[in-house]
Amino acid sequence: MPTKELQLRRRRWTLVLSLPFTLVMVAIGAYSIFLLFTVEERFVLAVAGCGAFVSLCLVGTMGKAVLEALYDLRPAVVIDSTGLIDRRGGVGLIPWHEIERVKLDLDEQQILVNMAGSASPDRRKLISTTRRLIHGADYTIALGGLRYDPRELERSLAEHHRQGISRRPVSVAGDT
Repeated sequence: MPTKELQLRRRRWTLVLSLPFTLVMVAIGAYSIFLLFTVEERFVLAVAGCGAFVSLCLVGTMGKAVLEALYDLRPAVVIDSTGLIDRRGGVGLIPWHEIERVKLDLDEQQILVNMAGSASPDRRKLISTTRRLIHGADYTIALGGLRYDPRELERSLAEHHRQGISRRPVSVAGDT
């Protein structure tokens, strides 16, 4: 019996908390820019300039995350019979037959994926030794900001990985 697909979606409460903060930062940035053009005192100009810079930097990063969470309603990470799919980053689809080991790291809130030696050559070129030394895996899928149940996620990863290994292509002696 095939294991059901598990979809990890963004947490909506982070949007609810970060939206007011982003709007306050927009107001602070606008007021700081207003002060830059209306006040002539050097100290106020320096404080307003720093305030405008910091608030607009925060608005840029927080605003981007808020807009992504608001408009991207697709699941961010999908675990199904084909493999692990991370739609947020550059990882994309990692098929189960190319995965040697998959581990859920709850302390760091990430999924660690080690690739098998028989992984496709294109994917093997992308994996660096440095990445394996720093992260402890060939690929990491961040779970921060996603809604998931750790037990269900670990069970789904184990079931899908076990089924993927059973479907792994068998190499014939003499094939290289």
